Amino acid sequence: MSGWRKYVSVLGLCLIALSGTAAGREIHPLFDRYISPAYPSALRGGRMFASVRVNYDIHNDGSVSGIRVTEQTDQKSANVVLSAIKRWRFKPWDVTEDMPASIGESVQFVFDQERRERRLRMVISWARREVP
Repeated sequence: MSGWRKYVSVLGLCLIALSGTAAGREIHPLFDRYISPAYPSALRGGRMFASVRVNYDIHNDGSVSGIRVTEQTDQKSANVVLSAIKRWRFKPWDVTEDMPASIGESVQFVFDQERRERRLRMVISWARREVP
C-alpha cells in the first residue's frame, strides 16, 4: 500500500473510531469491513478539490442499501466513493431504542491536496438521518 493510501486509510479509521459514543453523541454502527475510496485520479492532474455526499441505509444484519449520491463536484469522484460504499459491511447489532433496525446515514468525502506539503488528504464526516 502506498504511503498516501495508508495515510488516508488510517485517517478514515481514526474518524470512524471517534464517531462512537460520547456524551451527547449518537451511536454509530461498527464497521465489519471498511473500504476507503481510492483517491480520484483526476485530482492528481492539477485540480485540487472534490467533494461527494452520499446517503445510505444500514440494517441491523450489517448490510448497506439505498446508496445514492446527493451532492458531487464531478462524476469520477462520485464513482470512486460509490464503489467503496457498496463494499462496506457493518457488524450486526441487536435492535434497541438507540440502535433501530435501520439507520440512515449521510457521509461526505472531501478530497483535496495540500499545496505546501504536496500530500493528498481526505476528510470524512457522518450524520445520521431519518430512514424514509
